[in-house]
Order: sequence, then C-alpha cells, then structure tokens
Amino acid sequence: MQRRWEFKVLGSLQVTDSGRAVELRSAKQRVLLAALLMKANAPVSSYELMEHLWGDEPSGAARATLQTYVMRLRQSLDDLADRKLVRTWPTGYSIHVEDDQLDLLTFQRLRAEARRAPDLETEARLLGEAAALWRGPALDQVSSLRMEQTDVQRLNEQRWEVLERRNDAELQLGRHDQIVDELRSLVAEHPLRERFWYQLMLALHRTGQQAQALDVYRRASDVLADELGIDPNAELRALHMEVLAGSSAPVAVQSGPSWLPPAVGDFSGRSEEVVRLTAGLRAGGTWTITGPGGVGKTSLAVHCAHAVRDAFPDGQLYLNLRGGEQKPVEAAAALDRLLRGLGVSGGAIPSSVEDRIDLYRDLLSDRRILVVLDNAVNEAQVRPLLPGTTSGAALVTSRAALAGLEAAHVVPLDVLPSADALALLRAAVGEARCAAEPGAAQEIVTYCGKLPLALRVAAARLVARPHWQLAKLAGRLSDERRRFDELSLGDLDVRASLALSYDGLDKTHQTAFRLLSLVDTPDFPAWVASPLLGLDLDDAEDHVEALVDARLVDYAGRDGLGQVRYRLHDLLRAFGREAASEDPAVALQELFEQWLDLAMRADAELPHQGVRLEPLELERFDLGDAADWFDAEWLNIHAVITQAAALGLGVLAAELAIRSAAFCDLRARFDDWEQINDLGLSCAPESRRPMLFQQRGILSARLHDYAAASAHFQAAQEGFAAAGDVWGEAYAWYGMGWMHEWSGRSSEAREAHREAKARFAASDNPHGEIEVLCSLGAIERRAGGLVAAQGYLERACRLAGQMGDSQSELMATLELGRLHQFTGELTLSVEFLRASLAAAQKFGDPDLAANIRLFLADTLIRSGQDSLAEDQLRQAWEFFEEHDDRQGRIWVWRLRSGMTTSAEEALTLASLAMEQAREMGSPPEFGRSLRVLGNALERAGRLDEAREHWRQAEETLTAAGFQAEVDELRLATSPGSG
Repeated sequence: MQRRWEFKVLGSLQVTDSGRAVELRSAKQRVLLAALLMKANAPVSSYELMEHLWGDEPSGAARATLQTYVMRLRQSLDDLADRKLVRTWPTGYSIHVEDDQLDLLTFQRLRAEARRAPDLETEARLLGEAAALWRGPALDQVSSLRMEQTDVQRLNEQRWEVLERRNDAELQLGRHDQIVDELRSLVAEHPLRERFWYQLMLALHRTGQQAQALDVYRRASDVLADELGIDPNAELRALHMEVLAGSSAPVAVQSGPSWLPPAVGDFSGRSEEVVRLTAGLRAGGTWTITGPGGVGKTSLAVHCAHAVRDAFPDGQLYLNLRGGEQKPVEAAAALDRLLRGLGVSGGAIPSSVEDRIDLYRDLLSDRRILVVLDNAVNEAQVRPLLPGTTSGAALVTSRAALAGLEAAHVVPLDVLPSADALALLRAAVGEARCAAEPGAAQEIVTYCGKLPLALRVAAARLVARPHWQLAKLAGRLSDERRRFDELSLGDLDVRASLALSYDGLDKTHQTAFRLLSLVDTPDFPAWVASPLLGLDLDDAEDHVEALVDARLVDYAGRDGLGQVRYRLHDLLRAFGREAASEDPAVALQELFEQWLDLAMRADAELPHQGVRLEPLELERFDLGDAADWFDAEWLNIHAVITQAAALGLGVLAAELAIRSAAFCDLRARFDDWEQINDLGLSCAPESRRPMLFQQRGILSARLHDYAAASAHFQAAQEGFAAAGDVWGEAYAWYGMGWMHEWSGRSSEAREAHREAKARFAASDNPHGEIEVLCSLGAIERRAGGLVAAQGYLERACRLAGQMGDSQSELMATLELGRLHQFTGELTLSVEFLRASLAAAQKFGDPDLAANIRLFLADTLIRSGQDSLAEDQLRQAWEFFEEHDDRQGRIWVWRLRSGMTTSAEEALTLASLAMEQAREMGSPPEFGRSLRVLGNALERAGRLDEAREHWRQAEETLTAAGFQAEVDELRLATSPGSG
C-alpha cells in the first residue's frame, strides 16, 4: 500500500503517516518542520531556519547543528533513504507535499477559489470549508519567536479575514439565525475586531432581536473605550441608529470625498500584504508601502484602499506627490488640494504652511478618513500631510525607505512570487492562452523579472496582438538588448519607470550603478564597489547604500561570515548595462583580480590532497575561516570564472579555477568543479594546463572514474615534464600510482609511487612524500605486508607531526586505523578512526568524513557494536545519496548485508552491491562484493553458489594484490571456521 503523509499547521502541528499519528517529541524538530511547511515546495535558506531555531544570533555551530536536526527530522519522517519529503538545496532545505497533504495549501486554494466564485452561494461554501480547516491558533505549541511574529500572526489574520468574508456572504444570503452563535463566540474571542461586533449586531437585528442588538452595541462601545480609548466606527454607529429607528432597510453610511483612482480590475497576488494592510488600516495609524519602481506599490495601495472604504465613511483622499519627477509636490500645494477636498473654500485656506497643517489636522480629528499619499519623495514631504489623530488612517507609497517616519508601519514590497506573477499574466491574457503555452508563459515571467509593471506591459502587448503566440513575445524578450523596447506600450514604459530612480542620482552613483550592473554575480558584498570605483572600503559601502536608498540595489541578507550582501534585480541589471558605455573587460578586470587575490590567499589555508600548488609569497588571509569565505562567495566565484572566460580574460579565469579546486574537493562540489575545470581548460595558457589536468584527474578519481583519472594524470605528467616542473610532475606520478591502486594493479602502483617519491624529494616537498608513504602503507596492508605497512605509516605520522602538517597527519592516522582493523586491534582501530573523523570534520571535508564513517562502522561491526555502527552508516548514507556517490552506497549495502538478521534482505543488499560494483569497473570493489554476496548466499542455504562466489572473489582480489583480504576470506570460509 502506498504511504500517504498529511501535515497540519492550522492549529497544533500534526503529522500522520497513512492515518497513523507521528509524534515529534523534539521542540526543535517541530520548529524546523513548521518553518519548512510555511514555505512548502520552496527552498528555505539555512540562515532563515537558524533564525527560527535560535533567534537573531545563532551560535557558530548552528549550521552543523541544523544539519543534524534535518537528519533527525528525516529519520522521524522515515525519509532518510528516499528523501522525497525533505530535500537539500545549495542554500538550504525544502519539504515537498501535494496540495491535499497540507491543510495550509488547501486553505490557500479555497481562499483563492472563493475570490473567483461565480456566485455568493459558492463563495460562502468555499469560505466555510476554508474556515473549517482550523483547529485553533496557527502552529500552536511550536515555540519560535520569529514564527510567532511573522507566520503565526499572518495566518491567524487570514483566518479572521476568511471568517469575516464568510459571515458577510451568509448575511447577504439571509442566514442570519444560523451564524448568531458562532458570532457570539467570535466577539468573545476577539473583542477588538469591530467587524465581528457589526456582524453579530446585524444578525440579531435582522432576526428581530432589537434589544439584544442594542446590548451588543453597548458592550462593543465599552470594550473599545476601555481597551483602545475610541468610539465604535461609523459602520457600527450607523447600524446602531438603524436599530434604534426600528428600520430594516440597508445601512446608510455617511458619505465623504472619495478621490481614489479606479480599482485595478485584474489585481492578483500580494495576499499577505493585502491582509496586513487592510487589517492595519482598519485599526488606524500610518502605513507605508516601499519598494523599487514598477513593483506595484500604487496598485496595492489603491486595491487596499478600496477594500477598506467601508471603514472610512467620512471619505477617502488620494494625492499623487510625484516623488519620482523633477518637481515633487510641495507641502503647501498638497495641503491646499487636501483642504479643498475637505470642503474648505479657496479664500478660507491660510497662507502659511503651519496654519494649513493646523487646519487640516483639525478637520481630520475625530473623522474616519483615509488619506492615500502616493509616490512620496521623503519623510519631510509626508509629515505635514499625516492625520494628527488615530480616528483616521494614512497609506503612503514611496521608492524611499521612509525609515524616519515616526510610528509608521512599513510594508516592504519586492517582485512577485512566481505563482503570483503567473497568475497576473493569466488574469490579463486569459487562462486558455497561457495553458496552451505554459513554458512560454513562464519564460515571459522570468524575462520580466516578476516585476508587476513589466508583466502588465507584456500582457498588454499580448492582448493587443491576439494573433501572437506567447513564444513570440518570449523570444523577443530573451534579447537583453531590445528587452526594454518590448516592455513599452502607450503610457506604460518600464525603461522610463526605472530611469526615474537612475536620473535622480549624482554622477558618481550613476557610475557605481552602471559598473555593478556589468558584474554577472547573483549578489555581492559592499567591498566590490571599491576596486570598481577606486574608492576605499567605507566610501564604497556608502555608494552601495546610496543605491539601496534609491531602490536600484536590494539588500540580500547576511552571509555565513556576517557580511551584508546586496543584489540587483534582473531588469535593473539590464537597464544598467543598457546605460553603460564602459568596456566590461576593462571595467571589471581589477575587481576580478581582487577576487582572485582573495581566493589565492584562502586556498593557501585549505587542505589539499593529490596536488599542492607551489608556495607563493602571499598576504595572510584575514577574512575569517577560509572555507567559510569560499562558502559565502562560491556562487560569485563561479560566475566570475564564467564571465572572465567570456570576456577574454582567460589567464585570470583559469587561475581562479585552479585556486578554487581545493574548496570544491573539500566541500564535495563535484559538479561545480567539473564546470570550472572545463572553463579553465578552454582558456588557460599552456603553462597552466598541466595543473588543470592534474586537478581533473583528482575529480575523476573522486567520481570513481579511474580510467578517465589515469588519462588526466598522464596528460598532466607529460605537460609538467615538458615544462621542467618537477614539483608538478611528482604529483602527476602520485596520481597515476593512486589509480593503479584502485584499479587493482599493485606492482604498477608501487612503481609510480617510487617515481613520485623521488621527485618530491628533488623538489623539496615533504608534504608530497608523506602522501606517498600513506599510499605505500595502504598497498602493503592490502598485500598482507602488515609490518612494512606499519613502518611506512608510522614514519608518515612522525614526519607530519614534525612539520605540523595536520592534513597529512590525518591521512596517516586514518591508514593506521585501517591497519589496526586488519591486525585485529579493534579498540585501537576505533580510537584512530575516531580521531581521523574528528579531524576531517574540523577541516569541513564531508566526503572524507563519510568514507571514514564507513571504515569506523566496519570496525564497530567486527567488535559487535552494531547500534553504533548503524549510526555511522546512516550519516554516511545521507552524504552518498546527496552526492550520488556510487562507491559509498556499495560499501553501505555490503556492511548492512552482513548486519541484517533477515537472510532475504542480506541477499538483496549484497546483490545490489555486486551489480553496482560490476558497473564501476573496479576489481577490488567487485571482489569484495562477490565475497559479501557469497556470505549472503550461504545464509540463504545456497552453499554451492556461495562457494562459487567466494572462489571468484579470491581470484579477483588476488589479481588486484589485496592478499590480506584474500587471507581473511580463506580463513572465514574454510571448513569449521564458523
């Protein structure tokens, strides 16, 4: 039977597996799961998850602890092997569920369907179904301050909004008596929501219960006066008068000036912002919508203003302050216009600004009026125009942050989420047209950068050209050079909208914006502006922050080093490049050289295996942990290598690829490593190609493609030899010897390592000598020469200790641990392997750590500690699955085949291991897998087949030079050995 997971967050957090409750006892696991479910089917950054778990200042170990929590959550959800639920992304994690598996997604779908309902009956039914999903406060018993302040508050507000809409629909349908009891409960639970009081009072009034309705008004008045110091709103007051008059006619609400522009007919998305703004405006105060040009601030403001008109019966004023134009509206002129709207004749308007402010605020006092101030330039322009009391409300839009506007509630606006952007396009163009070309619709959204203004222009072009396919417009938009020409129609012009912000800058800030737009990186720290503009770091940061204030650059958060990072929206980047006259190769070279300098210094502090670059005189890396710096900058470095190669800066691109290889190896970023190595080889000068071939050989070895690795090491050896580079040639010989080891050619491996050792000595490279000693020790261990192996490894360990080479010491310790396993000194083996595992974790090398866990698990199994072994295998398996490491999976299958109590399961796991080993083409792995399959066949009672597999295993391992394992096999399978 197929399993079915269900998750519930609209109340206490609940998880069920095919109807069976799954209990999450850990409070942190509940917080982690809740944070993922709040953004189901989308990546949640590790930084955000850490804030949910530990607040604004997570500890230095938070990232590693987060990984542990994710692993334990997967374990609780039985998702360690399949990873179908909780998935890993480069920036964080996500949980993947269908709409009907999460009550939140069902709730959101029902809300959206209710808005599009064809009739009132359907709307009431859908809203009722949405409300019925709730079992209590959202995420009850999930302890996270950040979640309480954001997600919980937002969801609970959506719940009350749905109930208000449902109640309105039921009242319009005449079902007054059916909702009276629920309305009594709602006003008791939420006594400050005037809408619930109004609905209860109206329901009682419509059912002839005038005395009860009047009592509701009295109680509402007392609560609002006691708690907020205000009178009931105009809507409640008008209904009170109606009840007193005994009338059953519709409520007549006092009318005032209504200057709002027409509502946007196809408005879609922004559901969270709409809920927050409409609820906030009803409560009063000043609300600001801030964001870059074209992001939809005015549309949202007008939509919300229309939605709350009933709460402001004394009028709604609207004024465009023209903050993006050459001459914004001055306070005196704005006050003149507003006072006239409030009924003051021209002759009665005072001449001084101060007197106008006093009169304006006096007229607004105790009146429920909404003031919408659109396109404000700054705080000084807005302050004189705000109401002086809390009876009304103000809604301000601005490209500026307006951070200095006292007591204002800020709603920052960014581009639309992908789903909302598609919904906007569908609403304007038509469902059928978008459904016929879903790929082209998504491309249009992408090329428009999910910017509402750009999407409206694109949609308008499609509406004006019904004969166009969506793919035609998508193709036109794909050309960055003509994109802004396509995004212009009538008075809708994306280029002109963006130019308002750009033209308002001084020349140096315009230059900074243009140069930043030339850089292909997804984000950047402020120092990037320093080499671009020739400024010191403080001035560079000031320039970037000025662009943030102008809404041309966005704040992107903080990286793992605590640096503030910034980014450019795609359309703003395209606009900046259109405005730029600078040659990108010339303009960016110094910046790229700065990134290379930092990468070289960071690379010098990282562990290297298989090749170390010759030491250079470099300044010390002073930006914290080198690996953490690479983590923070990795997407940028990858982008710089790509862009430098495209701009003809091949020497720089190749060198940056070389200096990034050790980080890719350390973090097991094998796909990224392959890409940058390809780029490096495509543009490197001849002198650097051997090093890139050497690194490519290491990468191929990590991916267990030993034939390809051997070919790359051979090419590196020939290149180094031709250049007279003895240092590099030594590593190439070492790499070839390494491949001979893994391919089961022990004699060739010994010879290659001797060639490497001689060249390491000649080039004064003791680090390389230690690596060779470790490999020779491993060869002797496999061949059964345990005394010789111990001699090599102790010598390597001693030399590494004398040099203070912790990386080489780690490798020697690891090989000693494996040697002690073969000699039967299992306690000593565990000790050495645990030490090497701790060192690998300290270096931040997940690939090496996962493999050490395998060796440790093997030793623990041999010493009868299966539960401890299983813990190591589980953590190793998580890495191997994430990185599609075939050899790692083979080892896990083999070890678990020997651990399981089920003969059938042992046979299945052993068969999997053998088939995968056969495909790998590695004789040692195939021989080991044959042996384990033989063991499983013996347990299944198929002794003849078992003996045949043991015989083949013996032949294969003997040919590979793995005599120690052959001896162990013979001992274990000889008659009477059990």
